[in-house]
Amino acid sequence: MEEDASDSLHGSGHDSHPAFPSQATSEKLMQKSPKARQHLWIILGPPAILLFDLVVPCIIYYSWYGVHRSQWERECEAYGASLDICPLERPEFDKHILGLAIISFGFGELYILIARVCRLLFHPKDCAPLLSNSRWELDATSWVYGVSMICALIPFVVSSTKEIPVLYLYSPAFLIGFLGVLMLITLVPFPIPIGIDSERRGLPLRPFIYYAAEDIIAVDCLQDREFRVRFNIRYEASIAFRNLFVHLTVWWLFGVCVYIGCLPAIIWTLEFHIAFGLSLGVLFSYLIIWGLVSCLWVRYAVRRQAKHERSTRGNTNV
Repeated sequence: MEEDASDSLHGSGHDSHPAFPSQATSEKLMQKSPKARQHLWIILGPPAILLFDLVVPCIIYYSWYGVHRSQWERECEAYGASLDICPLERPEFDKHILGLAIISFGFGELYILIARVCRLLFHPKDCAPLLSNSRWELDATSWVYGVSMICALIPFVVSSTKEIPVLYLYSPAFLIGFLGVLMLITLVPFPIPIGIDSERRGLPLRPFIYYAAEDIIAVDCLQDREFRVRFNIRYEASIAFRNLFVHLTVWWLFGVCVYIGCLPAIIWTLEFHIAFGLSLGVLFSYLIIWGLVSCLWVRYAVRRQAKHERSTRGNTNV
């Protein structure tokens, strides 16, 4: 059934023209209701990210900092100097401890990446992109996710070699910044030279959030290839739907700029032990706020579009 749906949408090859309907459809996009046991690896994803990206790094660093700070205070008292003028070096960081904290930061993302890659490899007929000819093609989100994690390693490697501790705190910014560059590029709808997900080469590039939504909902939310078919049909048929993803991509790009703008202000104006925790707090605040606003935005836009379609039946330019 999935292959039939794919063929009806894009034809039998990469160069065939997609046979999209001429008018918008109000058909529900997410029609499957997977059970909790099927969602287990997805359910564990967000807790894994919170645990390894926020809780564990803070435990590792602040446990070390608390012990060495207390030891430093005792040594200053034995030295006979107040803490404000103590000549002994104040403990702020240790490259090995920071290395462990940053390595932990990647475990949450690595877990999600491995889980979704396994599903794409073992169940390609269920959830792979419509134009996929090999299970090893995966999907766009998996490749972007993997490259972004490599980008996050750059400041980690440099800071370990040159012993520049503040660079450790820039690792998340390199990951987010790479995604921001892709968001900016996808706002220019030039003809793509290769197929991306379910979109054949030669068609205009679609907004970043569109590709992310198609892949995440189809693979991570177990909506599979039938969802990809309906999602592509809705995108081609509805101007409002297309505009929604442009606006969402701009919204997330704005968030990237806000986060990357705030991070240096935190790193370079506060003491390291404060900047460490606050930089992670700003990252998760950005993700949570932008995610919640996006969910409310999508819900409002979909309801408004459905209402508009009901009131303008027969209009092919909804």
